[in-house]
Amino acid sequence: MKSLKNRLFLVAIASLLLAPACMADELVVVLGSATLDHDQRTGRPLLKLIFTETSKERLRAFGSDNIGQKVEYRIEGHTVIAPVLREPMSGTTQIISDNSWSDETVIGLAQQFSKSPKGEIELRPLPRSE
Repeated sequence: MKSLKNRLFLVAIASLLLAPACMADELVVVLGSATLDHDQRTGRPLLKLIFTETSKERLRAFGSDNIGQKVEYRIEGHTVIAPVLREPMSGTTQIISDNSWSDETVIGLAQQFSKSPKGEIELRPLPRSE
């Protein structure tokens, strides 16, 4: 019985130690605004996300670690979009596009982001496919 308790204790400790490592790539940032914009060259609709200044350094570090990777943008645990991160996140403004998006699609996305409680958006990289 004592051996079983010791094993369970060790499993619990190991789980606690491994959990932060698994979640290390997740990032919660605060959104200032989400709006429809347009590409000046093509006229295609763009989603413009402006994050608070307090999120700037975290975005920069996250972006440099995940360039070329698909990233989920989540609100309250639900994925809203999952674009590929093609450029470093050097400031507080992010422009996201998809060739299939219409103005109405982007307006709907902007409204979803704008309704996020406390403006909190979770960014989570998806595992790279081999």
